[in-house]
Amino acid sequence: MTKVVIRKKNDLIKDIEIKGHAFSGPYNQDIVCAGISSIVFGTCNALAELSNYDEEQIIFKDALIKIPNISEDKETQLICQVMIVQLKTIEQSYPQYIEIAYI
Repeated sequence: MTKVVIRKKNDLIKDIEIKGHAFSGPYNQDIVCAGISSIVFGTCNALAELSNYDEEQIIFKDALIKIPNISEDKETQLICQVMIVQLKTIEQSYPQYIEIAYI
């Protein structure tokens, strides 16, 4: 299962962590994992292109992506909110493969 942890403070997104694999299908045929990956990598690209966020902070490891120190500026927050909405859409369709938690 893929677990998404969103850390918020005063209604602002501070950090996002995505870890694990969905395991909804065979290797290279896992549509849930592919959807999650597309959303997350697209978000990382949008942060780099459309906001002041320093994308060098993003941690990419096997089965782990961390987006730390998310700034309070409107563009960065909106990009991250869009990612969360997209991930929630996957969670609604495939709740056995992705879990989103707020702390």
